[in-house]
Amino acid sequence: MPRLGPGQATYILERMVADRRVSAKDVSRYASDMEREISDLENRLQTLRQASGGSAQRGRAAAAPRAGRKRAGRVTAEQRASRKIQGRYLGLIRQIPANRRPHFQKIAKEKGREAAIKELVSALGK
Repeated sequence: MPRLGPGQATYILERMVADRRVSAKDVSRYASDMEREISDLENRLQTLRQASGGSAQRGRAAAAPRAGRKRAGRVTAEQRASRKIQGRYLGLIRQIPANRRPHFQKIAKEKGREAAIKELVSALGK
């Protein structure tokens, strides 16, 4: 049987349903069977972990943790807004010659990045 990509498999499945070679009910049954099999495998893994005394490590990540890297948490709306402003500031300040940048950096430090962005936009004529 040839290996199919997700798009190809979807196309073929839709054609089979249209040609009445397989029903939508059959597709639903196979999908629920897949969920049931996943659940069974997860239960079996849990049983095996408990039987081993909980010493079994989970996957590659537990086997070799990366030194010095922390997992990134969710980004709050406030963080997202700050990053957006920072990106805009950096995009504008890079357009300014290096000898004029300290002036705008001072504004950003004293009055905030929003004020510096306004000054940068006017200096660039945008």
